[in-house]
Amino acid sequence: MSSFLKAVGYIGLLALFIGILFLVLGCFRISSFAFKTYESIEKIPYNKVGLLLGTSSLNSNGQPNDYFTYRIIAAAQLFKSGKIDYILASGDNLHHSYNEPRQMIRALVKAGVPADRIVADFAGISTLDSVIRARKVFLLKNVTIISQDFQNERALFIADNYDLNAVGFNALSPNYGFFSKVAIREFFARIKCAFDVYLLKSQPKFLGKPESIGKSALPKEMSNKPKKLTSPLKFITDNAQVLKEKARIAKYEPIAKKTSDNAKMIKKRVEQAEYEYYIPEARVQENKNNIDKQQIEVLSEEQTEALEEANEVASESLNVGTSNTYIDPNIPAKPNLQANPD
Repeated sequence: MSSFLKAVGYIGLLALFIGILFLVLGCFRISSFAFKTYESIEKIPYNKVGLLLGTSSLNSNGQPNDYFTYRIIAAAQLFKSGKIDYILASGDNLHHSYNEPRQMIRALVKAGVPADRIVADFAGISTLDSVIRARKVFLLKNVTIISQDFQNERALFIADNYDLNAVGFNALSPNYGFFSKVAIREFFARIKCAFDVYLLKSQPKFLGKPESIGKSALPKEMSNKPKKLTSPLKFITDNAQVLKEKARIAKYEPIAKKTSDNAKMIKKRVEQAEYEYYIPEARVQENKNNIDKQQIEVLSEEQTEALEEANEVASESLNVGTSNTYIDPNIPAKPNLQANPD
């Protein structure tokens, strides 16, 4: 029994050693991303969007938070220097009384950044949420992360594992000492970050529909609409007769495909179906013009026949009888020989 307990103890110690080694290597890996951070505005490369990581504007004692102030200054400097065109303000908004993105937007506007160049991400609950949402929700492929150096290193580590090409711009850090609350919290944050990325493959608490920043193209949404019309085209000028004619000519039958059909046969049947199904306005107008032309020709023939008949009747009336039934005004009148002499 004692040998079994010893074996269990050895396995436990080995697991603990491996766990500690994993955490140490993970923390070193996170620290290695310091090489992808910049402190000079002139040297940092251009990216369309800067991801500003959120924090409270006030400390617990009600005094201004220097971490917040320095991040706002850094983001405004990058924008005014032309190193970024838009700022994605990502922060926590879990409570109505606490809204980091709104605080950042107000401060950025006061610092001279136009409001239409600021996009709010109200679901940036943690650094991991902010980075992954920048990739999956805001569709960014390249980004400049703006925060203090310690958080930038952690954010770049997350971005590298979630297919986001990123660099970091380090805002000034307040000098609160090596064993400050922020330093202690960052130590445990890096341990959790290593677990989230390597073991848990964590995802943001909230995702949602894609949103565009600037002129970024949105992915096309799925649609159940047919690729082709299933009824004849209708126009405002169509009357009841034209619509009836369209319905008579159009035959709405699906194009049946047989196993023996090849591409050429299917294409020919599709073209034939399109010709039968869809009647352009030009064809309708052409049919209407043909009908009108036929009606005019019929009327013209009827008028010609009526005139010829009238001429025949007039000629017959002139030739009937010997009395003066008709007097031509162009012929001089003959003297009446039967008149009494004076």
